[in-house]
Amino acid sequence: MRTLFLLPFVLISISLNAQSRFDVASQSDFNSAQQQATFGDTIVWASGIYSDTRMDINTDGIIITAEPYGTVLFKGASRAVINSNNVTFAGFQYVGGAIGNLDVIRIYGSDILVTHINIQNYTCFKYMRVYEESRRTTISYCNFENRLNLDDQNILSILVDDEPGYHKIQYCSFKNFDGIGNDQGIEPIRIGVSSQGDLDSRTLVEYCYFTQCNGDGEIISHKSRQNVYRYNTFEDNPVAELVLRHGDEGIVYGNFFLDNMGGIRVREGSDHYIFNNYFDGLNRRSIFLQNDPSDPLSQIHIYHNTVVNSEEIILGGSGNNPPSEVFVYNNIFTQPKEQLFDQDTGSETWFNNVFSGNLGIDVPTSGLTIQDPELLENPQGFFQPNSDSPIIGAAGAGYSLVPLFEGMDYDNNISLDLMREDRPASIPDRAIGASEYSPTVNVIPHVNELNTGPVYLFDQLVDYVASNSRQLYIGEEGETRSINISSNVDWELSRDMDWISSDLISGSGDAQVDIIVEPNTVNTNRRGLVTITSDADTVFIDVFQDAGQVVSIHESDEDNILLFPNPTNGKLQINALPSSSYKAATELVDVNGKIVHSYEYQITNNELTIDIENLSSGTYLLQVQLLNVNGKVESELIRKILKI
Repeated sequence: MRTLFLLPFVLISISLNAQSRFDVASQSDFNSAQQQATFGDTIVWASGIYSDTRMDINTDGIIITAEPYGTVLFKGASRAVINSNNVTFAGFQYVGGAIGNLDVIRIYGSDILVTHINIQNYTCFKYMRVYEESRRTTISYCNFENRLNLDDQNILSILVDDEPGYHKIQYCSFKNFDGIGNDQGIEPIRIGVSSQGDLDSRTLVEYCYFTQCNGDGEIISHKSRQNVYRYNTFEDNPVAELVLRHGDEGIVYGNFFLDNMGGIRVREGSDHYIFNNYFDGLNRRSIFLQNDPSDPLSQIHIYHNTVVNSEEIILGGSGNNPPSEVFVYNNIFTQPKEQLFDQDTGSETWFNNVFSGNLGIDVPTSGLTIQDPELLENPQGFFQPNSDSPIIGAAGAGYSLVPLFEGMDYDNNISLDLMREDRPASIPDRAIGASEYSPTVNVIPHVNELNTGPVYLFDQLVDYVASNSRQLYIGEEGETRSINISSNVDWELSRDMDWISSDLISGSGDAQVDIIVEPNTVNTNRRGLVTITSDADTVFIDVFQDAGQVVSIHESDEDNILLFPNPTNGKLQINALPSSSYKAATELVDVNGKIVHSYEYQITNNELTIDIENLSSGTYLLQVQLLNVNGKVESELIRKILKI
């Protein structure tokens, strides 16, 4: 049984001793503070729970934070867009919200620090997206967990331009993404897209923890060039692994791949370097060199790894596009679950490797020697060289050096071992495998669930209850609709109409609740309310049920406001809005309760145009909140819209 020691947090200090400090407790407070703030100022949110809060950050050089970290929780339609440069965004929680096809955090600016953010149980497009124009964004000590919708969109997306971004993802945790693996698109991290595979990103992913990432077959999807993945822990991922996709020159070193699946798959590209990694307990392939016609593998370098108690390494010999120029140097392969290798091409270059157990392939003429490496299982359950192990001081030189990409700093000389201990300067004096012998340093993952993510993650600093639905639109025939409740306290659920029922009326913590709406046998549309209450907060979910007819402009509660045309083939015009209306927060919800359009418009000349040309034909519920110049909601407009 492995035990992972809690290592000290390496915290990033955020100074609040700026030029000016603005304390805020509402959307309007924040908007006002940002208008006044200048470079070096700090905006501090007061502890509490906030709904439907959008932060558009447009001022360079400001710090936006919670005090203390973790005591500010955003829900509902809350999100943030960072447009400016040199911004620090720190200490917030985003839990249980629903924003349709929008991202929780979007980053366009450069020199951005996003730190100690928890995003959990959200329904959205992506949790965080760093756009092409951004440079040098650092994402540290964040937790990304359990996106509720299973749409084909990854969690943290780094996009790539024709100049390297030099982004860093550090000490973050990625946990509990539901799914079946395969190509479902819910990768925790994707760096680039297929069309950006020939661009240099130079993104560094280090000291991150990944567990139960099942939404896609790829935990990290490398779709650009010259990225480095080091000192991460991949533990108990049943259907996914780190995958080198479009984009050459991926560097993977110092990582722990533990239990279940979760090894390395090299699907495309050339000049990849895999060294100093530790594989243990994998029940599917530990390394898989794929035989793929889209971009056949070449120049794959596998150095100084330790593979123990795991399934085979697949060398890609089955198919018409086998990898070429595969170099396997100074590795330990031992105690396989069944066999060590499969599908060799016969053209691999083997040099100075040792193995014990069922090899699974014919023994090469040289470079792969049967020998017990005499590894010792340490008190934490990991294997390392014994004091008299024959692998000590037995490495062989002559392998190609790992390239060093301009502007990056990493161990391209393999001068450190798996535990970042110094290796001997002379390569022949080094040990085979991932770690040198040490009487004092145990092999153990650098990171685990407890020393990654926000510092407050396991402290209940704020009680909350939230839901991924704020309104349900039900057809006349009635139906059952599931909602997700996110909570860390006890809660109760009630309904104000007898035609609405639910399978649960109370609970504690997260839950899925079925809301049952009876068929509408009356001739008018009807509206009800589901209320979720706790000592922490109250959540209201509006339930709209129609009577089968399209709502026209004449059914408006606001007789003077005109909405046309309805039905529409693409554009909606709303005229005669109140003169005090400054902005309009709009949402369109489809018949499945999913928010398919969400945008905040500036109102000009008391009118508003909403473009829904990209939506599929069908029936939608339109909700418009009219805001005054201070951001306060003055009135609300709700219509059923037919898109033809």
